[in-house]
Amino acid sequence: MPTDVRTHPDAPDLEQLQNLVLEPISQDEIRRRRENGETLAEDLINDRGDLDVRAPMSEEPGEPVDGDVGTALYRLVQLFGTPTFPEYMAGEDISDRCERTYKYLFRVKLDDDVADLPDEWLITVGDWKVEVGVGVCEWRDEDSEFTADTQVALTSMALVQNVTAEPVECDYKEIWY
Repeated sequence: MPTDVRTHPDAPDLEQLQNLVLEPISQDEIRRRRENGETLAEDLINDRGDLDVRAPMSEEPGEPVDGDVGTALYRLVQLFGTPTFPEYMAGEDISDRCERTYKYLFRVKLDDDVADLPDEWLITVGDWKVEVGVGVCEWRDEDSEFTADTQVALTSMALVQNVTAEPVECDYKEIWY
């Protein structure tokens, strides 16, 4: 059974996450890099059997899941705008989509020095089999396999879990959702 990333023994605590800044990568940058022949090598953390972690949409570890990937998408749109990958734009042909309907590319930057983490790295966030999916990735000149460092992977999953599980204030009626 997968482990809630908040209870994983090697995952960072909430205090460590406050030193991280999450910023979306623009569609223009994604298109430019692709046009220059670069590909995005991605290690989808949800698929890694050695980690077996998830980012559930619940207030606290072990509590019933009270949100879903739609809630996560709503919160991501409120915070960062629409998904940044061109192929996941609304109105595009979706006939080839089977496990994913939206996907963001973010840069994670350290605000302070934190042991065992790089100064910055890239992550993807999207839906994965009706759960929140998180990948660690990097641009490469050729299509190749990539396995993220365990601490970077767990930190990325914990960061995304925190961002998507926390309600955001809606413009409509100023309610929290």
